[in-house]
Amino acid sequence: MGNKKRRILVTGVARWWGALVVQRLVDDPDVAEVIGIDIREPRYDLGRADYLKLDIRHSLIGKLVRAVGIDTVVHTLTRVDSFDMDPRRAHEMNVIGTLNLLAGCAGADSPVKRFVLKSSGHVYGSRNDLQPNLREDHRLDSNSKHQFVRDIVEVESYVSDFADRNPGIDLVTLRFSNSLNPNEPQPLARYLDLEFVPTVAGYDPILQLIHRDDCSRRSGGRPARTTSPHPGLSRCRRSSTPRASSMPRCCPLWVSN
Repeated sequence: MGNKKRRILVTGVARWWGALVVQRLVDDPDVAEVIGIDIREPRYDLGRADYLKLDIRHSLIGKLVRAVGIDTVVHTLTRVDSFDMDPRRAHEMNVIGTLNLLAGCAGADSPVKRFVLKSSGHVYGSRNDLQPNLREDHRLDSNSKHQFVRDIVEVESYVSDFADRNPGIDLVTLRFSNSLNPNEPQPLARYLDLEFVPTVAGYDPILQLIHRDDCSRRSGGRPARTTSPHPGLSRCRRSSTPRASSMPRCCPLWVSN
C-alpha cells in the first residue's frame, strides 16, 4: 500500500475484541480512518474512530467500503461461544454475515487490499488423538458435533474461496485459542478462577490460552513481526497454572495437569 495511510473497517466493535482492535488502530500514525460497525452500541471507548450501527448482512456494506475507500477489513464478529449466542442466530451472523461482507469487498472496483478474519483454534477439533502442536494445514474438523465449530470451518472455506477469486487481496486468517479477558471473564476463565478447580480423574487435557492484549495486537491488520516460530507460547504444569484473574499480560499458556 506504499506510504498511503490506511482506512480500516472493523466488525464486531460492540464486544471487547473488536473494540480493543479499534483502540490500537486509532493510535497508529499510519492509519487515516477507522470505522467500527455492529448492530449494538459499543461498550468501550472507540476514540477517534467512527461507529456505524450496521448489520454485516446488509447490502450497504459494499457501498460503505467503496464510499470511504476501505483498504483493510478486520472481521472480529465471528462467534464460537455457545454461552454468548444461540446456534441459529450465530449461524446467521457467522456464515451469512461473512458471505455478505466478502461480497461487499469483492469486485474490480473494490479498494480492499487486505482482509483479516478472526477464526478459532477450535476448527481443529478437540479429540484426544490430536498432537499438542498442529500445522496450519492440518485437517479441519468439518464434521464436528458442535454447530459453532462447523460454522467457523464453513466461514474459513468461503474466505479461502474469496482469496482464490480475488488474488489482489491479501488474506490473513487468525486461529486464536481460548482468550482470557480479566474485565469480561468467559466460562473457562471463571472455571480457572475457582479456589479449587475440579478435574476429571484420569483425564489430562491440554488447554491453550491467550491474553486479550495478544488478540487485539495480532488482529490489527498488519503482518506480525517475530523471530520465533511460536511467539508468546510457553508450557507449565496444571499445578502451577496462575489464576485467570491474575494472569500476566502477553502470556499464552499450554496448561496440563
